[in-house]
Amino acid sequence: MPSTSLPYTQMAFHMPVKELQPVDISLPDHMVKGAVVIDKELTTWNRRAVIPSNALHTVFLTINRLEQKQSDVVKMAAHEMNLPENDSYGLMADGPKRFITDENLNQLGSGFILTLCASPDHYVKRITEILNEGSNILQMENAVKTLDEFSLDPALIEAFHSCSSLELLFSLIRDDRVCMSSTLLSTCLRALSSILELAVGDFTWKSVPRDVVVSIAALVTGKAKREESNTLLAALQMIEQLVVGDDMTRDWCLEEVPIETLIRHVEKSDERIALSALSLMNSMIRRCADDEKRLELIKSLEVVPFRNAVHSSLLRVGNATNPKALEQLVEVQRSLISAYDTTPPSEAEIQKILDIESAEEHSEENVEIWRKQIGEHRCGRLATLAMTQFAEKSPQDLRMLISENTMRIEGGKWQLIPMWMRCCDITAEIFGLIPGREELDRLISILFSSDTPFSAVFACIVHLFHRTWREMQAKGGEMEKVASVVLEQLRHVLKKKEMQDVEELAADLETFSYKAMQEIWREEQLGKENDQLHSQAVISLKAKLKPKMEELVRINHLNFLKQGAIFRKPMKSKSLAKAAFWHWKLDVSEKMLTITGCDGDHFVEGVPRDDIRQVWIKDISDVTNNDEIDRKASSSRFTSSPSTQMLRGIRVQLKPTSDFKEGEVLMALTSDEKQALIWQESLVYLVGNPEMRTLTNGLAMVERMLKMELRVRLLNVKLSNPEEKPEIPPIPEDLSSFISNL
Repeated sequence: MPSTSLPYTQMAFHMPVKELQPVDISLPDHMVKGAVVIDKELTTWNRRAVIPSNALHTVFLTINRLEQKQSDVVKMAAHEMNLPENDSYGLMADGPKRFITDENLNQLGSGFILTLCASPDHYVKRITEILNEGSNILQMENAVKTLDEFSLDPALIEAFHSCSSLELLFSLIRDDRVCMSSTLLSTCLRALSSILELAVGDFTWKSVPRDVVVSIAALVTGKAKREESNTLLAALQMIEQLVVGDDMTRDWCLEEVPIETLIRHVEKSDERIALSALSLMNSMIRRCADDEKRLELIKSLEVVPFRNAVHSSLLRVGNATNPKALEQLVEVQRSLISAYDTTPPSEAEIQKILDIESAEEHSEENVEIWRKQIGEHRCGRLATLAMTQFAEKSPQDLRMLISENTMRIEGGKWQLIPMWMRCCDITAEIFGLIPGREELDRLISILFSSDTPFSAVFACIVHLFHRTWREMQAKGGEMEKVASVVLEQLRHVLKKKEMQDVEELAADLETFSYKAMQEIWREEQLGKENDQLHSQAVISLKAKLKPKMEELVRINHLNFLKQGAIFRKPMKSKSLAKAAFWHWKLDVSEKMLTITGCDGDHFVEGVPRDDIRQVWIKDISDVTNNDEIDRKASSSRFTSSPSTQMLRGIRVQLKPTSDFKEGEVLMALTSDEKQALIWQESLVYLVGNPEMRTLTNGLAMVERMLKMELRVRLLNVKLSNPEEKPEIPPIPEDLSSFISNL
């Protein structure tokens, strides 16, 4: 009998396949893999280095960041590249350019590309050699450029600290020959500034000698033989660091750099220089230790050339203000405002203000109160100066304001001096002289365009106060109320756009009425209410109140059905026959629908008629809509076709009876869409069709009623301030009796 055994290969084919487990071939986190290339300038910075002919210019390495150090990686790279291992090498990374050290080796990731180059010591030694020789300006520029590129790298700066000296760079700044090369000088200044900023060892701003400060100051004050943009920018930034860095260097800079010499740099076309000059001005004022000296610095900026320079370079009409420039300009204005004379006014100055307001019309008691208030006003002489200038520069405006005020009824007039003092408070608040929210960033162009910006803005506020008082129909005791409205009006006008001058501010305030302010308040209040209505708590409350509101709307609709309505009967033909009408009405019990024929679109109840029909609600099976086009004969003999009108229809399907096996259909038509929807939804609700019980026409009414209900409920809700902590009551003296009472 032949063997039935299968061949081995066929048996192996039917054997179950063993599933292979996946193998993770990725490197551990502490292992990184990348490439190392030879620096083309290796022999330039290390002249003893030799690159053999069999050297590999690119190799791939795997670095163990936990076990290997920088020296181990350098040796491994040199060995793989067939380079002599007795030379001193370094590893360099790009972006940013830096040397690899033990501290930053763990920052390398897989896919790195490093450059095997000369060590930092060799770089520093070669740079020092080139600068000490001083024969080739081009080589010196390249050497200083390399130093500038690595000036933020602690590894090279530490090597520079140990192998060279800052005196090497100081000597370059002193050298007149170097100063003639703008590229070399600007690069040297940048490199020196970065090195001092790192503060490695004794390389700090304190180590800069006075003669070097004098040389750098000459680049700014115009004493240098040449002036170039990059050199000037680097010098301005260095002087600011010297002012900020140390008290001694600060005093040297304040002595060598008069602040008025910086004004010409503000109008430079290069905005970087203008910003650096402004920043230096602010630093000099801020860091000045002597109050008298600081006041002198501020007074030096109260000149027309400075304002013109700012306007021509940084506040040009039509150009958006640079945010950094705006920040510096606001700080300058804060310094200028701090120098305003707010000392108490003299008796003569107070009397001059009182003489403007006719003292004969007021009691001596009021005059003495005003005298005291003017003398104790927070703005002092600044306030009296603004009042005096308003009276002297705008006498016609003052007479007009006073004449209009005298025409008001008794009790509806403002008093001039209290109104002026309140306007001074508003002006002082937006200028930052008194506590409040300043608006210097919005007023910046006005502040730099006027000789007396405080008085100019004060005059605008006086006119606004007078007009708002009239529009509010305020009374004598509502001075504070009107003042708060005026302040808010002023803030809204300033918020709309940046004002270029006082005239533009006055024109915009003239068009911004109290009514416009009320509209803004209304919109803000509506926004707050909408925010409250969209909170989670109110949404939950709304969900609970909605069924109640829907029920109220349904009851309202059913009451509408109980009043009855006239509908048109559907026409059996499309001829222009006379229309027929009937009156539908729901009875009080909501169980029966009474349908009565009528002759026209007017129905009189109580008149006996033969064509009356009563339909039980329980006999209705379905209610749907069925619209129809009504074609009326045109009343004009010039029209060839009849006019059309869409009629909204209600189709009531009755249950089958012996006479109507499919059920009788009643149709009612009306041109009133709202009436048709109310009748349809109400009949559907009474019939009890679950698919049609949702409100359609009443949704808007439900939402309106919900908002009204929620707003009424929110009126008595006090919104808690998250910053306010609840007051903890004291512990009762007799704790046992307190617990027993609970």
